[in-house]
Amino acid sequence: MEVIQFTLLGLATGAIYALVALGLVLIYRGSGLLNFAQGAVAMFGAYAYYEIAVRLHAGRLLALAGALALSALLGAAIHLVVLREMRRRNASPLARVIATLSVLLILQSAAFLIYGVYPLHVPGLLPTSPVSLFGGQVTLTADRLWIIGICLVLSGALYVVYRRTSFGRVTTAVAENELAASSLGHSPDAVAAINWAVGSVLAGLAGILIAPILLLQPTTLVLLIIPALAAGLLGGFVSFPVVLVAALGLGIAQSEITRYVHGVGWSTAVPFLVAIAYLVVRGRALPLRSFVLDRPPRVGSGRLRPPVLAALFATGTVVAFGAGAQWDTAMITSFGFGIIGLSIVLLTGYGGQLSLAQYVIAGVGAMVAAKLAAHMVLVPAVVIAVLATGAAGALIGLPALRTRGATLAVATLCLGSAVIAVVFFNSAWTGGLNGLAVPSLSFLGWSVDPVTHPDRYAFVTFSAMMLLAIAVANLRRGVTGRQLLAVRSNERAAAALGVPVAGTKVFAFFVSAAIAALGGILLTFVQPSVQMSSFDIFTSILIVGLTVIAGIGFVPGGALAGLLIAGGIFQQILSGWSSAAEYLPLIGAVGLLAILICAPDGSFAVVRDACARAVAALDRLEAHLPWTRVRRRGGKPAPAGALRVEPQTLQVDRISVAFGGVHAVEDVSIEVLPGEVHGLIGPNGAGKTTLIDAITGFARPAAGSVRLGDEEVGSWSPRRRAEHGLSRSFQSLELFDDLSVEENLAVACQRRAPWRGLGDLVAPGRISLGPAARAAIERFELEPDLASEPTAISFGRRKIVAIARAVAAGPSTLLLDEPAAGLGDVEADELATLIRELAEGWGIGVLLVEHKVDMIMSTCDRITVMDSGRLLATGTPAEIQAHPEVLDAYLGAVAA
Repeated sequence: MEVIQFTLLGLATGAIYALVALGLVLIYRGSGLLNFAQGAVAMFGAYAYYEIAVRLHAGRLLALAGALALSALLGAAIHLVVLREMRRRNASPLARVIATLSVLLILQSAAFLIYGVYPLHVPGLLPTSPVSLFGGQVTLTADRLWIIGICLVLSGALYVVYRRTSFGRVTTAVAENELAASSLGHSPDAVAAINWAVGSVLAGLAGILIAPILLLQPTTLVLLIIPALAAGLLGGFVSFPVVLVAALGLGIAQSEITRYVHGVGWSTAVPFLVAIAYLVVRGRALPLRSFVLDRPPRVGSGRLRPPVLAALFATGTVVAFGAGAQWDTAMITSFGFGIIGLSIVLLTGYGGQLSLAQYVIAGVGAMVAAKLAAHMVLVPAVVIAVLATGAAGALIGLPALRTRGATLAVATLCLGSAVIAVVFFNSAWTGGLNGLAVPSLSFLGWSVDPVTHPDRYAFVTFSAMMLLAIAVANLRRGVTGRQLLAVRSNERAAAALGVPVAGTKVFAFFVSAAIAALGGILLTFVQPSVQMSSFDIFTSILIVGLTVIAGIGFVPGGALAGLLIAGGIFQQILSGWSSAAEYLPLIGAVGLLAILICAPDGSFAVVRDACARAVAALDRLEAHLPWTRVRRRGGKPAPAGALRVEPQTLQVDRISVAFGGVHAVEDVSIEVLPGEVHGLIGPNGAGKTTLIDAITGFARPAAGSVRLGDEEVGSWSPRRRAEHGLSRSFQSLELFDDLSVEENLAVACQRRAPWRGLGDLVAPGRISLGPAARAAIERFELEPDLASEPTAISFGRRKIVAIARAVAAGPSTLLLDEPAAGLGDVEADELATLIRELAEGWGIGVLLVEHKVDMIMSTCDRITVMDSGRLLATGTPAEIQAHPEVLDAYLGAVAA
């Protein structure tokens, strides 16, 4: 009967998780955003209930109604005041997710200031009398059964409302296509605000129901977000029934593991690990064609300015050795966290991978280093710990290979929580209350012990941050930095150019974890022992938020983030106002929200833009300095007519692609010869783009084969096909907007394994374009545009850049997907001339998908026609124009 007893207890816990998770689903369905503040809203509802019921002495039902109404107002305000304004300012998805994290920090910081850290007793809303089941063999309090019943009733009601009512259908329509729903007279903002309000009511109710059982304390209720997010992951944040079952299952699993597994933290960790494993199995290595990523945060160029670096180093050295012990402590704190901020710039700013576990990873590095330092010399111990933590970071980053965006943030949050529960709370690993002893520190015989020489230790911490800042800036300018930004901007386009997407992501997690580890080591070795209890998930969230405030796409942003941390330099500056220090977390959270609304790219971007003239003057000054050299592309432009690629024939034999029961492509064969332009036409929905996706590896064929030259490439990844000479363009261009035109071309022709990017940390090298890229620059007349970002040039020029990038590596076969779409007749004619030159002059086999029939007929040697996924006809332009079925299915309709 113990199994049943613990199952029922777990069902009650899971019901609370379900209420929070169902609110997450509502908000996601209504606004397309994951609300990481959902646990904080639950805390807010519980404190509101406490205030009304205890301090105002109101009836419990009145207190319930008032608390739920306040929770609804809070949820609606988050959307209408914060998120709607951010969307109007074109804030990135990352910035909007961070905004919900900032709301979490604001609510939690305010709760600590008002109520302190001690738990409060909350009068229960539900009866607590014991209930005997199964002939008295199982006994529960009535409130547990009430909680389960309330959860089931509300879940059923939500399912009916959102499945059967017009509001539910409108919510689904807004989630699928906001613009189309608006055109039908529905307000997406109103729909989102209502869903935010109802979702917040569910969170507030969960907090009110669980607070009498757990007692009311800020941290405990905020942590409800983690199991709720895990349940939401299993249901895809869409399905109410699946999320309900998942939440109840998590509760049961935690309860049963508590009873039968005696290892520390496994009851917390195992359900999260199961959710992440499911996510990895069900995810995709590359996103679907429908996956659209909004504008990511701006990034810096990574350019180093020696005079500025010299001035900063001199200033830091003077402060470290001359300002006193209090300033040394503040410097150690700020620059240690600044190093962790740099790891976030690399991982999230450059790599686009949002991790909420960086501070936890820093803790892993500190723990490993402390254990090793007890048995070996300090420097080798630190090096081994940094490398080992980098490997652990790569493992934590494995979910990034199958998911992305906010879902990845959920995965890292769950993983970080699992590490804290299983490792950091395990005294066998962490030394218990005494912690892990830190030996006396010295570097090459020079004592840097923070107790006897805090100035030296501060100098070492500052120097480490400066060196790592230079290394991250170097990485940005190198091949791997460009690959990171390409993957961040568009994974499909990056893979089509031969960028190793998976390896690049793992590399980012490895290097960022190694950097974070060094930051954690420097932060903890300042004490006589390493206390792992200081590494918590909320500080991990906070340092991400502070890096966003400073500028997550800029190297100085990562370093400046540490200045704002509690105990850092900013607090030291305010030390004369001692009362202000306790408000610093709240001030920082409010500042984060304000920055996200007004300047989503961070404060450093604002300062840089404001000082644009001064920066330009500094550039002119540096141009005359003796160590400054203008870096130019090596090699002379190769005459376009003299460049010939390796001839290979593309043969597609009876290929079929199905999505569920829909046959998008069925039994299609096509051949593209070297030096030939082969047209592919057909009405919208004929399957042309799907065929290109299947040829290039972005769609998995149900049958058929793809050969390029002598190789069967049908089982190869898009990257391997690109390396073998198969290149493509996209309907929507999919240029990398954060890279210059020259850097876009460099991504295509500078391919290498990510692990070689370790050299970029020290010596990034110059951009080196191959003969095909240089010939494309000359023939397409791109020289004036090389330093510009794609968004700064005309649409027609961007079309040319997309084709130039596709041929920059000298492919044997080029697949062009509607390259003339949106161009005028004159520009289309010029483009047709370039395409003919690529075929005749370069020897490239070109498969041209285009709706401009005149361009197809005048440019192509042969034409294939598709209709409804099937092959209709193949022949010369004259034969196609005379084909009766083609005239009936396509050309006649076009002519009409």
